[in-house]
Amino acid sequence: MSDPLIPNYNSLADTIDRLIVEVSKLSWYENTKRQESIKDKPNYELVWRMDKNSRDCCELRDALKREIDHIITEIVETKEYTTLDTARTFAAPKTSVSDLLEDMSYSAPERIRKQLAEQFKKELGK
Repeated sequence: MSDPLIPNYNSLADTIDRLIVEVSKLSWYENTKRQESIKDKPNYELVWRMDKNSRDCCELRDALKREIDHIITEIVETKEYTTLDTARTFAAPKTSVSDLLEDMSYSAPERIRKQLAEQFKKELGK
């Protein structure tokens, strides 16, 4: 692969995500156009707009599908897929919620703290 792909811009996952959005929009425009067209007195301006938007979505959908094909072909040919690292503003806590609650409940008797911690561990699937 030539250059690393940029997360939230041109990675495979982002391109697939954008394709899903465009197909969803395409479906909405087509359904709206169809529903308006069968009315006794359709709003032809709305039908025209929905048709234009639908055609635009089709073009973008086709371009995204070609881009996905290109990315996958490059992955298969080079046998590698790299993206740039991104710094995250959120990181999962090092301790679980049940551990934090157990530590914070010093005023409760030890038996209650342990019961509370065990129940949270069960409910959180730990």
